[in-house]
Amino acid sequence: MSEEQQKSLLDRVADWWESEDSHKLADKDSVHHDKDQNIRVDLKKFELEKWTEQRINILEILWGRGTRIPGDEDLNRELFGGAGLNSKSKILDMAVGLGNCARIITKDSFAHIDVVEAYPNLLPHLIKVIKEEKLSRFISILDGDLTKVKLKQAKYDLIYGREAMFKIEDKNFILKKCLKALASHGQLIFTDFVLDHDAASYDIFKNWSEREKSIVYPISKGAYNHMFNTLKMQLYPTMDYSKQYVHHVNIGWRRLERHLKNHKIDEKFVDVMAQESDLWLSRVRALRSGKLKLLKFHAVLQK
Repeated sequence: MSEEQQKSLLDRVADWWESEDSHKLADKDSVHHDKDQNIRVDLKKFELEKWTEQRINILEILWGRGTRIPGDEDLNRELFGGAGLNSKSKILDMAVGLGNCARIITKDSFAHIDVVEAYPNLLPHLIKVIKEEKLSRFISILDGDLTKVKLKQAKYDLIYGREAMFKIEDKNFILKKCLKALASHGQLIFTDFVLDHDAASYDIFKNWSEREKSIVYPISKGAYNHMFNTLKMQLYPTMDYSKQYVHHVNIGWRRLERHLKNHKIDEKFVDVMAQESDLWLSRVRALRSGKLKLLKFHAVLQK
């Protein structure tokens, strides 16, 4: 990619991110695109459920080394650090990703953490990072994702996770599974994307990408409250982290912009970068609309 082409791309990407208009990536082989505005990419180069080396590289540019989703150490400590953990605590990470939260909690508490992950091809990257940071003896990978993994009953003092539940259809099944795996007075803390209302016709997907629409199952805060009411758990007041989330996405976006200005990139990088950015842009627009929220749920088992 020439310097002129890269500058043109940077200008289009910046305009695209700042715009509030509806957006679609244009297939570079299609004749139906605006040469001055569209980000033209090979749409076949990106699948939401696959995690290639190129995609991991871009995620780490956006969010930091060993990090798959937005949020720094301060945010993750605010979300999960108040659980009174120590070296004897037994913990489960329900969606470890590249391991950022697990590594932070382990370094702070010296506790052992069992981790599960729905996407096995992320695990080699996780293993590499925890080996580099000499944390392998603190972190154990369980077999299977959250819907399939076998959990020991009454084992965990804390089960936690970032943005995993919205991709699971049967949330009640998962909550009951976590309930059985918690020790007496064990804590369940997780963040999730939720709808602002219960209405089935609620048109949240206007600002959410079409490729994400087919694999997510967002529900409302009210629906979550109803499920918790049927369980033997004390639910603390739910906290809204939507603004903080958007802030951290924008920080990542600025990191990516700096990278694009200081590194040469090829078409393969652009294909994945543009479509990954499209995913996060659609989430940010949905959060800004107020129709989607990022909420923290914190419940304690009562026995």
